Amino acid sequence: MIIIFMLLAVFTVLFFGSIFTIRALNKAKMSSSIKKQMKSGKSSDTETALTQLIKNNPYDIARRMELVKIHIQNNKFEEAINQLNGILKYSIKYPDFNPMETNKLLGECYLKVKKPIEAVKVFSILRKENPDDPFAYVHLGKIEKERGNTDRALKYYSKASTLDPEDAETVRELGVLLYELKKYPEALTTLQTSVKKKPEDPVTNYYLGELRLVYDNLEEAFNHFKKSKNDPRFTVISLLHIGGILLHFGKLDEAQTIMASLLKNPTLESKEKLEVQYKLADVFLAKKDIQAAINLWEKILTMDNKYKDVQYKIEQYEHTKSSSVLRAYMMASHSDFINICKEASTSYADRVSIIRTEPQTDQSVEVFTQAVYRELPTTILFKFFRGTSNVGGLAIREFYEKLKENKAKMGICFATADYTEDAVSFSSGRVIELFGKNELIKLLAKLAK
Repeated sequence: MIIIFMLLAVFTVLFFGSIFTIRALNKAKMSSSIKKQMKSGKSSDTETALTQLIKNNPYDIARRMELVKIHIQNNKFEEAINQLNGILKYSIKYPDFNPMETNKLLGECYLKVKKPIEAVKVFSILRKENPDDPFAYVHLGKIEKERGNTDRALKYYSKASTLDPEDAETVRELGVLLYELKKYPEALTTLQTSVKKKPEDPVTNYYLGELRLVYDNLEEAFNHFKKSKNDPRFTVISLLHIGGILLHFGKLDEAQTIMASLLKNPTLESKEKLEVQYKLADVFLAKKDIQAAINLWEKILTMDNKYKDVQYKIEQYEHTKSSSVLRAYMMASHSDFINICKEASTSYADRVSIIRTEPQTDQSVEVFTQAVYRELPTTILFKFFRGTSNVGGLAIREFYEKLKENKAKMGICFATADYTEDAVSFSSGRVIELFGKNELIKLLAKLAK
């Protein structure tokens, strides 16, 4: 009987041993097959192999991280999120596991799939666990900016920039936000710091160019836009600014070349095309090629009949067909218009001395002077209007208030149109003289001699 029990025991050991051996061999064979798949070099094979390995051992967080990186590379962010959450779940087995890299990737993946609420939760955890790491602050700043919470975004970006002042991109994002908030001095200082670290960065250069325009530093703006124009995001707007600056400095042929080449850009959007045509018309106007400017204005109106002041400019031209001097007055740039008004003031009376010039709008200018008029020393407040509409009583009443405010002894108005009955009635009996289109043409013709 003892011998029988011993034989049964031996056979039992051999039976279970053989089963264990077969399983071990199958597992080894499967592992070998998976490794061959991973060595094939194909992303899909590696992905399949890693998925099988993780299925066999869900606690293999190293394999999970490999699979996460493949998913991210293949833009499979939802799958990456599942694996990252798996890492956090199964890492409980490893007391020394640091979840920082996993949480960073998880937060970024949530942003990729447009789940900002989940991303905020992850970045908030990172911020609490690693308060000296700017990573979470940068991403929280981006999220709050997209949400429109600019004050909170500013706090996050400022904190990130303080923690890592050497990171050009973080400093740049802070500068861009400051620019968008119209905090121009702070934006300029911040972006200048960023561009020192990355002198060729197109984003930084574009916003620095815009800031230079704010401060009328056109030469510096020109240099920045030359660097930003090579980035497709800023090509059109940068070249528009470059053309505008060349126009300002009288380099009309160069400005025309840039605008004309922009119009040939097949990727130009309709709004961009309108603006390019508008700027090119300004160039033709400066070159005295009125017909070319009109042709462009008419093209603009076929695309958008209310675009900027195009209709008004065409009306101005129609209004000034009979007089070249009136056309120059009506269609001059704002700065040239101011100069024409100053010259007209000094030629109207004797020994005129300009005390102050005040542009009211693009269509009117006030010039306060001391002069000898009709052989008597006096002070005169001139007002020059340009436009196709008649000047109304309200405008003349406002002018009269300015007359009293400046303690001028008389006021003289010139306009390219007529005055309403109300305007004429109000000026009657007051020290105001109103001159219309014909008198203005005579005065302008006097300047042209």
